[in-house]
Amino acid sequence: MPGRGLGGQALLLEACRNADTLTGLAPLQWELLLEQADSARLMGRLVFEADRLGISRRAPGWLADRLDSARAMAHDSERSIEWEINRLARAFLHRPVKWVLLKGAGYVAAGLPPARGRRVADLDVLVPFESLAAAEAALREHGWEPAALSEYDQRYYREWMHELPPLVHGTRNSVIDLHHTILPRTSRLHPDPNALLDRAVPAGQAHVLCPPHMIVHAAVHLFHDGEISGAVRDLVDLDALLRCFDGEPGFWEQLIADGEALGVTRPIFYALRYAERLLGTPIPAHLGAARDSWAPPSPLLKAMDTMVDATLGAGGGAARLSALALYARSHWLRMPPLMLARHLTRKALAR
Repeated sequence: MPGRGLGGQALLLEACRNADTLTGLAPLQWELLLEQADSARLMGRLVFEADRLGISRRAPGWLADRLDSARAMAHDSERSIEWEINRLARAFLHRPVKWVLLKGAGYVAAGLPPARGRRVADLDVLVPFESLAAAEAALREHGWEPAALSEYDQRYYREWMHELPPLVHGTRNSVIDLHHTILPRTSRLHPDPNALLDRAVPAGQAHVLCPPHMIVHAAVHLFHDGEISGAVRDLVDLDALLRCFDGEPGFWEQLIADGEALGVTRPIFYALRYAERLLGTPIPAHLGAARDSWAPPSPLLKAMDTMVDATLGAGGGAARLSALALYARSHWLRMPPLMLARHLTRKALAR
């Protein structure tokens, strides 16, 4: 029986790695898998695979009902994202601002595999730094207003981060994160946002990052700026994007060149390593030399393997300690030590 004895997170990874294992799951395994998929915001993908394999037609009543409900919610979510993209296009219609959709909304706009059944909490939009004020004004004219934040948090976003404070629509409650780059200004890495904007490609009413830059952004979001804990969907997105772009002429060579030009080779190394390690993502053998040159020292790599495997793979008690360590790592990479100490102290006192 596939997945016998696996915890919920490992069961979900196995289903994402090889969807055919879904056909042999017992009812209790389905219960565990559905709970984990919902928590990881991967229910839409699970339903898509169940439909593709014909499981939805053969499922017992309780499972068919759960899948039907999840399918309806996934379709509704996709429609909502498409509508918000349309509203963004309307807001920027008469503004000379190049705006680029990032992550989930970008996948939906471009019709990429990770868009299937996508649930998006907010829409991430990248604009040139010099257009930031005009873009914010356009969004405010169309109903989005900054979330209520303390004076310190406002300063944190506007002076140190890579985005403005979240903008929340007054009637639809949709949230826009308006970016001017993809990593905090205080981060140890500083990929040039203009390089990303210059090569962005049209996608319907919007622009999205070109394929190599989508991988760059997904990699730095997960393995440099992100906390990794709870980010199974981000790894699944990476896997789906890499499989999708694999057949494009010159994709891998351009990814190597862009990673080096943007100075983000270490996050890309981790992205390729753990996509391959945990999801079986096919990575071309000829990337070996470049990947090896991007690797951290052996002790650090062993530590990362242990923490990432526990956090994204096994789950359970070991994952909590690993997640805490990776959380600390993400903050260490995000800010200089003194600034980080002041920031964490202030946030702790505020709580």
